[in-house]
Amino acid sequence: MRARTMRHLFPLTICMLVACTTERVPAAPTSAAAHAAVRDSVLSRMERYVETARRVDTLGADFFGPRGTLFEPGIPPIVSPDSIRRFIASFPGVIVDSAMLRADTVEVFEGTALVWGTYFEALHFPGQPASRQHGRFVMEWKRDSNAAWLIERYYRVPLPPTWVDNGPR
Repeated sequence: MRARTMRHLFPLTICMLVACTTERVPAAPTSAAAHAAVRDSVLSRMERYVETARRVDTLGADFFGPRGTLFEPGIPPIVSPDSIRRFIASFPGVIVDSAMLRADTVEVFEGTALVWGTYFEALHFPGQPASRQHGRFVMEWKRDSNAAWLIERYYRVPLPPTWVDNGPR
């Protein structure tokens, strides 16, 4: 009888453990207005992030969540705000002449927002030729337990210098 009772309690125990340890994620927006509010909030955070990038400010790392990852071509992924802060700090003397992100699409799924778009940056180090880069990006934003939007993953995909977007075909 004891084994039978334990067998019935085991699934209940597992369900209770999952319920107690699962991260609570705020519900998805239920109306167009709620979706627009989330979109505006994420885009506002993205613009504040770009402002730190223009200043080459290590505070940009604070926009990343605890497992936030920056994917840059040619180097291993940079994981965690502390690692991203060290990466930003590794460019002393760089001068950003221009930096922009343009969001083309924002998709919202519960506590996740995906921003797809294009980027452009022009920068130089004193005494060196200017570098100009452009390409596509994807940012995955997650809402944390305090309802703040943080970058979970940021992918940058550079395009060749001669690439021109001629629009839909």
